[in-house]
Amino acid sequence: MTEKLTICLIGPKKGGKSSLLASLVDCVAQSAFGYSPRLRPALQPILETEFYAENTEPRKADLLNVEQGDYERLRREFAEGGVATDTLDTYEYRFRLTVNGEAPPAALLRGPWLLEIVDSAGEIAVPPDGAEVAILNDVKAKLAGQMLDSDAIVIVLPLVRLEDSGWSGTLARLIDRLTLAQGKKLKRLIVVFSQYERLFARLGPSAFTYACDPAVALHTLRKSLRAAQWLDRLRALEAPRDGVSVRFTVCSAYGFAKRFQNPNIDPHQPGERRFRRAGLEGARAYGEYWRPFLTAEPIIYAALGLDSAFTFSYAQLDARGEEAA
Repeated sequence: MTEKLTICLIGPKKGGKSSLLASLVDCVAQSAFGYSPRLRPALQPILETEFYAENTEPRKADLLNVEQGDYERLRREFAEGGVATDTLDTYEYRFRLTVNGEAPPAALLRGPWLLEIVDSAGEIAVPPDGAEVAILNDVKAKLAGQMLDSDAIVIVLPLVRLEDSGWSGTLARLIDRLTLAQGKKLKRLIVVFSQYERLFARLGPSAFTYACDPAVALHTLRKSLRAAQWLDRLRALEAPRDGVSVRFTVCSAYGFAKRFQNPNIDPHQPGERRFRRAGLEGARAYGEYWRPFLTAEPIIYAALGLDSAFTFSYAQLDARGEEAA
C-alpha cells in the first residue's frame, strides 16, 4: 500500500538545506549512505500530478518528463556552483521511495512511499536573532501549516561553532513553539549537521576513510552539541505526550572525490566548486569525480524510521563513558 508523507526541511540560510536536497537522489543512487547495501533503496523524483493522483502507480509519460522538472533544475544549479533558497517562500519537491532489498518486516509490508519534501528559505523559520526580514504573513502561515502537517521535520545546520552562530536563539524558540503546538502530526525529527567534509580538508586521501567511521561522526556530534542551548528543549519532544523520535546525524552534499577520496572542493576554482574535468559539460561533468555522502540519511530516517550507522539517538549521545574508553 502506497503511503504519502510530508517532510519539512528547516534551518538557517546557507545552512545546507537545498544542497542536501539537490544531492539526495545521487546519494541514494551511489549507495553513499550508512545503511546496509542490502537495503537497496531507490528514490525517483515525480511530478505533482503523480503525487496527488488517485492511482499512485508510476505513469510511463512521467518517466520521461520528470527529468525536466523543478528538481532537475535544482540539481543543475547545485552542480554549477551551489544553491540556496533565496526567495522568501517555500518550495515543494516530490519523490517515490522504494525499498528493493532486505529491510525490517514492518517496512517491507508497507510502501512504496510518496514523499513531499518542503524546502523553506532560512529567513522564514530560523532567521538570525534580531533580524528584521519582510516576510509576507501568508508565507509564514503557509510554512507553519506545512510544519504542523508534516510527518517528519529535518533541521539542517552548518557544522560551525554554535555558540558563535546568530540563529541559536531563534532555533530554540522555534523548538519551544513546536513542542507546545497542538494538533501536530510529527512522528520523527532529525537534526543534521551539513558540510561534514570540511573536517577532513587536510587529510587528503585518508579523508574518506575517517569520514566513514561512525565513531568519528558521533564524536563530532557530541562536541558540536555541547554548545547547543536548545538540545534539552528538543528532548522534550520525546516525552510520552508527544512521542516524537529524535535523531542526529551529519552529511556532506559536496562529499568526496571518487577514487582520490579527498573532500570534493576544487582549490583552483573561485568560491566553493566541486572538482570537474575542464571542458567537459553536462551530467557527466557534474558526477564524474563526485561522491555525495550521507545526504540520504536524514530523509530515509524521516520517511521510514530506520536507523543507520550514522543516525544517533539521545541515548547514544549521552553515553559519554563509551567515548572516554
